Amino acid sequence: MSDLVRYLERYRSVAVVWTSLDELEAAYAILPQARCHFLIDADDVEAVPILAGALERRGMNRVHDKDRLVEFGSLHRISDELAEFARTLAKIAESDTPSGMADKPVSFRPAPLGGFQPFPTKAPATTVALTAERLREIIRLRRQRERFFDNGLFADPAWDILLDLKAAQLEKQMVSVSSLCIAAAVPPTTALRWISAMTESGMLIRQQDPDDARRVFILLSEETNARIEDYFASIADRLIQII
Repeated sequence: MSDLVRYLERYRSVAVVWTSLDELEAAYAILPQARCHFLIDADDVEAVPILAGALERRGMNRVHDKDRLVEFGSLHRISDELAEFARTLAKIAESDTPSGMADKPVSFRPAPLGGFQPFPTKAPATTVALTAERLREIIRLRRQRERFFDNGLFADPAWDILLDLKAAQLEKQMVSVSSLCIAAAVPPTTALRWISAMTESGMLIRQQDPDDARRVFILLSEETNARIEDYFASIADRLIQII
């Protein structure tokens, strides 16, 4: 694996990593996320066209740093387009996954590849307490929507990611990248793109497990944590529960 990492850095290459959710921890901990495009638990019918499309653009293997973001973004768009095509083939062949989980580039907005805009001027600090129990209840209520609507209607997993991380922080629990992918309630490939984009933008922090180099924890940045607390303080006296 170390040889692959050195190769990616030396030749400024982008790797397409086809892995299972169980193996994601080790791959994500070792490989440079800025040079990897992860496909997680993808069916053959979905992954093969994506890999083929990436190979057709092997010129991406040696690009200048200033072009990396553009090329990396192109790979994400290629992946989304080919995943949609692959799902159509899967439906025809009746080979959808049992769980029905697959990336939905039409209904799921891709994670912003250029990062997020800086936070606006910080709101005044508050002292209103926020509990893990309340956050967990909000998360349960959000999952309740899926009993009545297709979950593709609720495209962006960013809020679920933030809620889960804040609840875990209050519970004094660490959250691994694979656990956070599950908590995001979207296909893991989609979740990981958002986690990576939010990490690169400074909203989240990537922390190596000191006891296991094969595992990475994801935490809220101090600024993001403060924003979440300020948001819930601002709605604390409202009659309607915001989910």
